[in-house]
Amino acid sequence: MFLKTLSMRGFKSFASATRLELEPGITCVVGPNGSGKSNVVDALAWVMGEQGAKNLRGGKMEDVIFAGTSKRQALGRAEVSLTIDNADGAIPIDYTEVTISRTLFRSGGSEYAVNGAPARLLDIQELLSDSGLGKEMHVIVGQGQLDQVLHADPFERRGIIEEAAGVLKHRRRKEKAVRKLNGLQTNLDRLQDLRAELARQLGPLGKQARAAQRAATVQAELRDASARLLADDIVQTQAALQNTGNAREESQQRQVVQARIEQLEQDIAEARASAVKAEQDNDRLAQLLRRLGRTATRATAAAGRARDRVEFLRTPAQKLSGDAPEALLERAEHFRGELSDAEDQQSRRAQSLEELAQARNEISGKLDTAEAALKAARAEIAEKVRIRAGLESDVETAQRALEGISREKDEAAPAREKLLADIESARAEAQRAEAAVADLEQEQTGVDDAVQAAADATARAQAAVDEADTRSAELTGELRKTEARIEALQISASHSASADDLLALEIDGVTGRVEDLLEIEAGFETAAAAALGPFAQALFADTHQAGLALLENTDGSTDVDTVIGADSHEGSPEPIAIGSARRAVDVVSASNLGLRTALRAVLSRTVIVEESEQALALLQEHPDLTCVTRSGTVIETHRVRRSGRAEAARAEARNALAEAQGGIDELALAAAEAAEEVKRLREALREARSQEQRAQEARRDAEARIIRAQGAVTAASERVQLLEAEVERLDARSAQLDKRQTQAEEQREKAQAALAGLDTVDAEPDTEDRDRLAQEHTQLGEEVMEARIAARSADDRVRFLADRIDSLRRKARAQQAERERLQREEQARKLLADRTQAAGEVAEELAQHLAEREKSVEAEHAALQESRTAAGEQAEKLRENLDEQRGELAKLAEAEHAAALKRERFVLRLEELNRRAEQEIGLSAQNLIEQFGPHLDVPDFTADVDGDELPTRPFVRTEVEGVQKKAEREMKRIGKVNPLALEEFTALQERHDYLEKQINDIEETREDLRGMVSQIDELVKEVFAEAFADTAREFTDIFSRLFPGGEGSLSLTDPDDMLTTGVEVFARPAGKRVRRLSLLSGGERSLVAVAILVAIFKARPSPFYVMDEVEAALDDVNLSRLLGVFKELQESSQLIVITHQKRTMEIADALYGVTMGGDGISKVVSQRLVSSVRGAAGDP
Repeated sequence: MFLKTLSMRGFKSFASATRLELEPGITCVVGPNGSGKSNVVDALAWVMGEQGAKNLRGGKMEDVIFAGTSKRQALGRAEVSLTIDNADGAIPIDYTEVTISRTLFRSGGSEYAVNGAPARLLDIQELLSDSGLGKEMHVIVGQGQLDQVLHADPFERRGIIEEAAGVLKHRRRKEKAVRKLNGLQTNLDRLQDLRAELARQLGPLGKQARAAQRAATVQAELRDASARLLADDIVQTQAALQNTGNAREESQQRQVVQARIEQLEQDIAEARASAVKAEQDNDRLAQLLRRLGRTATRATAAAGRARDRVEFLRTPAQKLSGDAPEALLERAEHFRGELSDAEDQQSRRAQSLEELAQARNEISGKLDTAEAALKAARAEIAEKVRIRAGLESDVETAQRALEGISREKDEAAPAREKLLADIESARAEAQRAEAAVADLEQEQTGVDDAVQAAADATARAQAAVDEADTRSAELTGELRKTEARIEALQISASHSASADDLLALEIDGVTGRVEDLLEIEAGFETAAAAALGPFAQALFADTHQAGLALLENTDGSTDVDTVIGADSHEGSPEPIAIGSARRAVDVVSASNLGLRTALRAVLSRTVIVEESEQALALLQEHPDLTCVTRSGTVIETHRVRRSGRAEAARAEARNALAEAQGGIDELALAAAEAAEEVKRLREALREARSQEQRAQEARRDAEARIIRAQGAVTAASERVQLLEAEVERLDARSAQLDKRQTQAEEQREKAQAALAGLDTVDAEPDTEDRDRLAQEHTQLGEEVMEARIAARSADDRVRFLADRIDSLRRKARAQQAERERLQREEQARKLLADRTQAAGEVAEELAQHLAEREKSVEAEHAALQESRTAAGEQAEKLRENLDEQRGELAKLAEAEHAAALKRERFVLRLEELNRRAEQEIGLSAQNLIEQFGPHLDVPDFTADVDGDELPTRPFVRTEVEGVQKKAEREMKRIGKVNPLALEEFTALQERHDYLEKQINDIEETREDLRGMVSQIDELVKEVFAEAFADTAREFTDIFSRLFPGGEGSLSLTDPDDMLTTGVEVFARPAGKRVRRLSLLSGGERSLVAVAILVAIFKARPSPFYVMDEVEAALDDVNLSRLLGVFKELQESSQLIVITHQKRTMEIADALYGVTMGGDGISKVVSQRLVSSVRGAAGDP
């Protein structure tokens, strides 16, 4: 797997479409500062999912879009595509090439794609994570990232190793599982609260459901009886309707009269149709008369025009103009003779021209020979002059070189003395800087202690905040549970809608429900509800007037029960106390005096016992007592009953609700206090962190001063090295100047000797023969030109005479054709005149015929008028007869209506019964008779049933009526029931079972998630341990190669906890005793960071690595070592290096040059290198 192509469009400075073909091995990207090299690195990171704008060297993500220049407008989007060769299947996708694309629009929209298909960022990250490419992009080492690796804390270094080892995807799985576990715990708590409340509601609702089920059975009996009685009524009404006589005779008479009326109406319609037709014929004849008149007029006019046309055509036509054809042919023959003379002259002039051209060609050949000889002579003379000038130039060049060498040697001596003085000064400066470094390192020790103290204080503050957060979260969770419990209790303690409606009337003196005003001792709610019975469900009024006002404001169908309060206990019996039994008035009380008086009256003879046996014993001694057990059983002398469970449940719910509402205030207060404590502790934590940050800044400032001092030491040492190297360079230059001086003297002597041996240069060669031939050639050329002009003039005369002859002959033929056309036209005019005269005669005959036709049509029109008058009289007689028949039909209709009224009453009765069947029974009349008709047997609901089918008996109306009345009485006895209780109980039971199942499922899911978290932890431990061991081994090896004689190692901060331990780095170059990485020089820090990254790269190889100027701070020796490491990485991975170093370019397999012109747009030039080119690159 390796990167194959990178395409950019609109990304940062790459405004135009740019494509980079990347090769396996090492690819170097070079170019001047600011040309956009690092933008290539940013493009790679961005297309693979980088989300941090700062990591892309920007302030916001929109900064990656080309912002425009003075010569080009800004673009609206940035698009980068990366094609990866996946022939080895490293990426788990069924493609040998994978193209990842990312597009960002300036409006804020962003798109990802894999091989052209839309994808999510998560898809890209998961696709790349299996090949060791995580979201932190450790394989891309950008500018400044080396310092980040060095200054990273142990846990951040662990993150880099985990990413290379592919651990991050397992950690994401664990994080998802933990988040899901926390969410499941919240859901579980909520479900358990709901299950508890549902369990409390199931008991009372079950009793209501059983009562509703009994009421449903009785209602079924009542419905069956009502349906059968209604079906019998329908059958009897239908029979009475069938026995009623129909109106057939009246209808027959009415139909006879109706037939007469229809026949008369048909005759009248036919008469009307005849009148309409006569009217239409009248209109048609009138239109015909008008058309005949117009046609006769046009025919007369056409005859007149024909006479005028004949007169015009018989007038003589024009005659032929111009010369006659015979005269034109005679002139053409005259010109034919002149053409023959011109052709003879043309032939003579052509022969003369050919002779002159031949003579000129002979002279031209002789002239070329003379020119060649002259040119050869001149070239020989020029060569001699060139050689002499070259030798003279060599002599002058050697002399100038000798003079320059002499001057340079004179200038080098004082420069060398100055360099030696500078070397001594730089060495003294280095010694002073080393002393300053020692002083600053001593000062650094105190700063480190302050940082550690601040870090401890921050840790303590963080622990306090965590503890307070935990307490606040627990109180908040308890508060939410209590709120959910209050919500459920409020539902359980709710009352019937009818009581709420009565209270909504707001009658003065009516203060509320009795049960809402009671105060019941805890634990006695069921017993109190049973003892009070309906009394607890009644409303309480202060006076009788208020109670009566409440009755007056309700209709008669509403049941109203009101308890009236009294001003004192006067007249109320004194409650009794018997043995261990509790008086009911002792456990039930009220704050309202009138209600307490009423309670004493109701409960004066009521006691509460523990068991029913105790109640029976009391009744033996006091028969007038009413004993109520704690479980709600009421035992009297002549009656035993159990009631008040629903009221008790509501009372218990109200007590629990009051208790919960009292507790929720305390919880809310505690939660608020906990939140304030968290806020206070967070403020303290922020202050501690601020202190720690200030201490860190002080340490960084101290480290910066140490680094600057070390930089001064390094700079002074480097300056000494540079000055010594400059002295060595001057010495080498002096030796080289001596050598060059000797070479120049030898070159001057050699050139002077050669110059002395040259012959003298001859004068200009003789040109007399050449000039004579040239003069003859010029004269013959003039004669040839004159001959050509004469020949061309003869040719023009021949062409002119030939064209003139052709023109005269064409004109003669045209005149002959015009003469023949005029003759044909004259014949056509005579023929057209004859035809026009015949047409005029026809038009005159047509005009006479139309006049005769017009007279006959006028006679026909008069006869039609008489026929219309007779038809109108006949239609009037028919209308009078129709009125008589309609009067007789009205009389017959009145008689038929009287007979229909009787039948209508039965129909209305039947419709009413049908309506009742649909509304009360829900069946149509036909279906009702089919299912409940009197012809069917009646099921006996009261009989004992052994099987599934009920016994039946024949329908007897009186018996069914008795069953109906009995069912109605039973329904009254049952009283009001909750018709939805059974459905509510079933739904509540199903909900309870569903919640139980959900709780079990959640518990199983939590166990599965805990197991998954444990497995992931074990996997992370194993993978990280192996990755760390390999990385530590590789780091030791790489460090020893980059720092010969030095020591370097990696260690764990907490080896016993492989899940959270960090990674520490120890590095000591040879000859130094430093404890901190920050005390190393700039080049050493870069090498240590590179050693860490390369160790990770070698321990867990990735398909490719990108290095952005990582060797910029290295000297030649360290650069050579690093390049050796690069060559090793090249064997297993692809390297893309951004560099300015020529040494780095020499090991590259391909070079990309990035340039930027005046338009501010980056462009790329590529070059694939081979070994020969790579070798030549090192030559000066």
